[in-house]
Amino acid sequence: MNNTKKTMDIMNKIKYGFLDSNGNNIFDDENVEFTFNKKYYLLSPKELLEKGYGVCWDQVELERKLFNDNNIKNETYFIYIDDKKHLPSHTFLVYFQNNKVYWFEHSWYDKKGIHEYNNLTELLDDVEKGFVESRINEVSSPFNVYIYKYTKPKFNISCDEFYNYIFTQGIIINYKLENATSNDLERIKKYKLNTIFQYANDLSEEEKNKIIKYVNEDVCSQINNYQNIIYNDNIVGSILIKNIDDGLLIDEIFIEEKYRNKGFGTSVLNNIILNETKNIFLWVYKENSKAINLYKKLGFTIKQETQSRYYMQKIL
Repeated sequence: MNNTKKTMDIMNKIKYGFLDSNGNNIFDDENVEFTFNKKYYLLSPKELLEKGYGVCWDQVELERKLFNDNNIKNETYFIYIDDKKHLPSHTFLVYFQNNKVYWFEHSWYDKKGIHEYNNLTELLDDVEKGFVESRINEVSSPFNVYIYKYTKPKFNISCDEFYNYIFTQGIIINYKLENATSNDLERIKKYKLNTIFQYANDLSEEEKNKIIKYVNEDVCSQINNYQNIIYNDNIVGSILIKNIDDGLLIDEIFIEEKYRNKGFGTSVLNNIILNETKNIFLWVYKENSKAINLYKKLGFTIKQETQSRYYMQKIL
């Protein structure tokens, strides 16, 4: 904690802004938006300390260096609102100590300080809510707010180059998991049946009726093992995970249609992989090429197959 206090003491010597070649703070200019895009470049920690002025993008790079110098595990994040025009943004650093995660904030005046959380999801949720509230007139939809985790960029890059770099980094979707209840029965049954009938072709009526009966009984018996994927207080999908002898089985995962292609499935699977020490397995229909490509990208390989499905594994 003493090291983090010393880091804040160093950061307190930095003022918010950006000095032009004449030593003027461009944030004193009423046309700062135009001036910033034209004159800004990402400062190195050394140059930031020399100038004494920097925006959050610059300040995070100094924070990163100071935390790395003290061997404190840290990560840096970029949050922005895609308003198709101004792209308001903020960068911030989090660090990990004593089984807690901390938001270290200096440049955002209203949030300045060191904030403690039990986990990263809780932290990111708090940052996102605060950012949205501070820009409430610029947010037309919750899906216009994005968070990226990014590694150290090159210094001296322009504003546009910085944005382009960020967009090559890993997008973060700050979802949470909640236990499913009996209220979710019909939704989960419907999805499971739709998936089976989408990929299981040429079924007789008798076979279809058997499948419907099986799904109704199976979902009812396992409803307490399902978890709902929650984002902005909305259910965007559900997942069923089981412990098996060989490791962990992702028995089912689905995303509601209107929330697909937004990165939810990828984020859920990535988090399972990052937080799991056991091998992970899953089933996928052979005709579901999109899902297969995603699983392969995440490191899954085909272990065995049936006539219609692959059994895939990721060895950890």
